Amino acid sequence: MPSDRRKFLKRAGSVAAVVGLAGCIGGGDGSGSATTDSGSAGGNTTTQNGDGGSDSATTDDSSMGSNTTGQDGDNGSDSATTDDGSMGGNTTGQGDGSGGSGTPTIGVLLPFSGDYAWVGANVLPVTEMLVEEINNQGGIGGQQVSVVQADTEASPDASLSAAQRLVNVENVDGIIGPTSITISSVFDLFIENTVPVVTPTAGTTSLDTRGGEYVFRTVSSDALGGRAIAKATRDQQYNTIQDYSRMALMVGNKEVFQSFKEPVRSSFEEFGGTVTTAMDIRTGKASYQSEVQAMMDSDPEITVLIASVEDSVKITEAGFQAGFEGNWFATQDQTNQDFLSQSENQVTNGMLGLNAAAYQPAQEAGRLESFYQRITEYAGWDEGSKTFATNTYDAVNVLGLAMKQVAANGNDITRSNIAAAIPTVAQPPETTVTSYTDGAATIDEGVDIDYAGLVGPINFDENGDIVAPFAIKKAQDGTWTEAASLPPEAL
Repeated sequence: MPSDRRKFLKRAGSVAAVVGLAGCIGGGDGSGSATTDSGSAGGNTTTQNGDGGSDSATTDDSSMGSNTTGQDGDNGSDSATTDDGSMGGNTTGQGDGSGGSGTPTIGVLLPFSGDYAWVGANVLPVTEMLVEEINNQGGIGGQQVSVVQADTEASPDASLSAAQRLVNVENVDGIIGPTSITISSVFDLFIENTVPVVTPTAGTTSLDTRGGEYVFRTVSSDALGGRAIAKATRDQQYNTIQDYSRMALMVGNKEVFQSFKEPVRSSFEEFGGTVTTAMDIRTGKASYQSEVQAMMDSDPEITVLIASVEDSVKITEAGFQAGFEGNWFATQDQTNQDFLSQSENQVTNGMLGLNAAAYQPAQEAGRLESFYQRITEYAGWDEGSKTFATNTYDAVNVLGLAMKQVAANGNDITRSNIAAAIPTVAQPPETTVTSYTDGAATIDEGVDIDYAGLVGPINFDENGDIVAPFAIKKAQDGTWTEAASLPPEAL
């Protein structure tokens, strides 16, 4: 990891309790964050600088009730991202998210441990990189912005505890996250406390008619994603294999998976296909042989698998062992290197998957490639096109530009003011900007802006949703390659 990535978050004297984090790594999409893990029970972990110029790195303390302090031993260095645990410990943070005083703070509320740790690992470095850019441009209202991460553990209960600490203890001004797995457990907390949220990861249909005032997202709804899967399955133009007419559905029995079920089923039938079976499966089982046999008995040509990476590995392997001759189609959760790295090529070759597509104007202008190069260098990644990375780029830019707009208007940097500004910084037909630096300079000139991102134009509708293109991927020899792009107008 580049040493300078820890040199931008000024949060002098802050203390954060860090509980239950697993180093921000997971699967094949891990982050490049540097961490120090302490597993001692009730111990104290302190990271200090005494070299006159270096900075403290992120520190994760997995002990219950321990205290973690990051301190500078000089007069000029800065503390990096702090990790906020959801239980126990003592946490002291600067910044009043509702009163407009203190240090502006952005919370990152995502899983950093467990099966979905890869989500936090993909999102956090992009957030940190862009907050560094914001601070290099003078911060917000002349103050440097800090980042606090909180581990949801992909659990509703842990997510609520982590969110309460971000909102009520750290007093964050805005939040990046959470995922579809935990959004329902924290949505009311956000509304009650007027917290602006821009999630790059929650496609759940439960948000389709609930956002737009405080909650926004830079990822397409599963309603549109499910329709994209159905369209790509029915049309050889998009899957490059055949016009599939008989589909089975195997769907995990959690909200994050169930969100896709009805959009896929109803859209496939609308496009003239037949759904042979639509079965719910219990997540986390040791074996899925009986479920796979029931699916095969319905005689599908292709099965849409909506489940976790771990369960999907078991299910596809069971299908291979049972002699399933049809194909598989996966959602964004499995269309990543993590899934392929845990599977044999003979099992996954030819498998189809869904992911966000490159936004053509961003690609043609070289902005997408520039982002990939920038984040790989910053985070030490081997590739920049990790799942949710571009969505995060757009989410943080929108949140940062909204904070900038509030400050430029001479208003207090409060949660409600930031939330109200979010739609205004991505609203045509104002002057188009494509980065925080570009947008901040335009705002300083007194000109209204329209942020155009990497995943799309980011034109929020009344529910805080966007429309963006999809990529249809195909697995071959352990790698996902793009088979076709599916524009939203085709749906």
